[in-house]
Amino acid sequence: MNQYKIKDIINSTFNYKLFLEILFSKIGSIKKVLYPFLLQFVVFAGIIIFGIWGINKTWRSLTDLNIFKVSPSTFSFHTPSWVTARFSSDIKHVAALNEQYGMYENDLTQRIADVYGGIVLIKKVDSIKRTFPNKLNVKLVLRKPAAIVRSGNNTYLVDDECVLLPKEYYTLPNAEYDTPCIQSNKLARLPLHGSEWNDKGIKAGIDVVKFLRANNIHNIFKILAVDVSNVCKRRFTGKSDIVLWTENNTQIRWGCSSFCNEPNELSNEEKLQNLLSIAKSEGTNLRQMEYVDVRWKKPSGKRWAKINDTIEER
Repeated sequence: MNQYKIKDIINSTFNYKLFLEILFSKIGSIKKVLYPFLLQFVVFAGIIIFGIWGINKTWRSLTDLNIFKVSPSTFSFHTPSWVTARFSSDIKHVAALNEQYGMYENDLTQRIADVYGGIVLIKKVDSIKRTFPNKLNVKLVLRKPAAIVRSGNNTYLVDDECVLLPKEYYTLPNAEYDTPCIQSNKLARLPLHGSEWNDKGIKAGIDVVKFLRANNIHNIFKILAVDVSNVCKRRFTGKSDIVLWTENNTQIRWGCSSFCNEPNELSNEEKLQNLLSIAKSEGTNLRQMEYVDVRWKKPSGKRWAKINDTIEER
């Protein structure tokens, strides 16, 4: 019985040998057939890789030519009349900008926008577009002064968001923003240029100045200054939060700014109507008036005279 098993094992061993011989012969035949194709594939892949490398190298060489270079120092800006020539010069030599940029660089416009967006005088980078071969079309929104702030002998510039601006980049005097000025005998701590000035009086003054200019009231009544020294102090002193001073040294007691949300406070429009009603009898120069008070529904005033006559609405 064991002899038969040994024979079977020997026979099966011989069968395995035969199978392996057949398998190796088949593999050899397949290799002979595949080798030419594999060789062609390797050659073809090498050509493609070399071609891509060559194209990339050529592209880099071409885009690195000076014709595709742009330098911030050569930028030219069309600036408004209220900006000085120093701005046009300094903005081309910002330390964070590179000396040159390639027109095909990745994120070129975004990187330049990030630099310009951090400059104090620039409120917003509106757009930056490439104009080939070597120009950039840059549109910037500049911070424009809303008013001059005076305190003692010191003078400051702020925009309509109460951001402190550097005076050296703006033309002074300028009829667009130098009158009426905002004045105060006590200001909050001075911020850095480009930062918001957290002063309630200045914010209230800006609000009133914008209203006066929008209606040309500052020119009609020759208003030179908006005094905000008493803003938020009325509840303790009884004085008008805001006083407008004319060129004839007449006080226009305006009350509080609209953004203060004081109860029973008249709107700017209602105060203006009160002022106009007094101007009908006294004239817009208010030369005879020591003060006019437009804070209440019935406006009042006082003439420059030995006898204190009170002028009421007629």
